[in-house]
Amino acid sequence: MIMALIRKELRETRAFVGLTVLVYFAYVSKLTGTGGPIFGNLVSFAPGMNVSPRDIPFVQDNFVSILIFVGAALAIALGFRQSAWEPSQGTSLYLLHLPMSRRGLFLTKLVTGSVLVLACALVPLLLYASWAATPGTHAGPFAWSMTVPSIRAWLTLPLVYLGAFASGLRPARWFGSRLFPLVAVAPPAMLAVAVPYWWLVGLPVIILAGAVLVSDILRVAATRDY
Repeated sequence: MIMALIRKELRETRAFVGLTVLVYFAYVSKLTGTGGPIFGNLVSFAPGMNVSPRDIPFVQDNFVSILIFVGAALAIALGFRQSAWEPSQGTSLYLLHLPMSRRGLFLTKLVTGSVLVLACALVPLLLYASWAATPGTHAGPFAWSMTVPSIRAWLTLPLVYLGAFASGLRPARWFGSRLFPLVAVAPPAMLAVAVPYWWLVGLPVIILAGAVLVSDILRVAATRDY
């Protein structure tokens, strides 16, 4: 039953995932100069795509900004698609009658969405880092420590997803109060990215904020009257 639910979530979110992967690959191909001149000219008209290969990858480019922007857009889309979409389409009652507990049902959704968000952002990160680590691809130096800001940003994306999921699940009538979980993840996410001593401060902040959001989602899911 869990695998059937995972396949359902993958099938319903594949359009968002496919578009995100396409945007990521287009951006990485522009940064690395591997897409060819014709492809480069075509994608240059898209916002944020008018870039060129840099001498020092991860330092002179805006890879972190694009990683956060595109990843956050996917996280918000998946969060609302997996939560608010079900009641609006009348599929919530069907899912709740499956031979699974509400806790198991929503945990499966959360794990599936979080893995998709992380996987979609991890692929371009690894591709760009592998290209930067290959000798002869660019004129500047490269050390794997240069990828640390990108890794920090990558690890904060599940917080955005959980915030969007919690916002979509909340039964509040006022639009502002319904979006409160999504807005509330901004401070811990920014703190986790910018704070020094990341392993001692930043990572615990991500884990704590994520645990609070998951607890809130499970509480609302258990008490909400569908």
